[in-house]
Amino acid sequence: MYEKFAEELLKWNKTHKLTNYQTKEEIMEQIEDSLYPLERIKEAKTALDIGTGAGFPGLVLAMAMPNTTWYLVEPLKKRYSFLNYIKTILGLKNVKIVPKRLENADIEKVDLITSRAVMPTKEILKIAKPFIKDDTTILLYKGSNALDELEGLKASIISKNKRNYVFLKGKHG
Repeated sequence: MYEKFAEELLKWNKTHKLTNYQTKEEIMEQIEDSLYPLERIKEAKTALDIGTGAGFPGLVLAMAMPNTTWYLVEPLKKRYSFLNYIKTILGLKNVKIVPKRLENADIEKVDLITSRAVMPTKEILKIAKPFIKDDTTILLYKGSNALDELEGLKASIISKNKRNYVFLKGKHG
């Protein structure tokens, strides 16, 4: 399934420039990055990925978590068209593509919220607030400056190479 996703992303990239990744190896690295924290989130029944882009991490996690309903929020037409195409050819019945900005999305509160490289942590928490329950897990895929964005927040971090996987629980102000 991941192989097919990588192949299709490379094909679409030639025409639509969905990502900067130009080789199957680069895409497979992004898939591995998306899946790295899977053990800590796999119990979620509902999940929301903010700014899914070409599928990282939301679509990749949805493939790995078939019993979780995933809402992939992506307002850019070429990207949500790609996500719909992949959802169809891979038969991902647990995926709902939301072609809007998060602020305009009609989604209930979820068990898990993910986001990668969309905006600073406190801004994400602010726009995600309507979708957060007291026990919602928030997983942010951050770079090396993750600590700078966490002042005043109670978070746990797993680091791998230059990636920081930031975990927060419930509402944060």
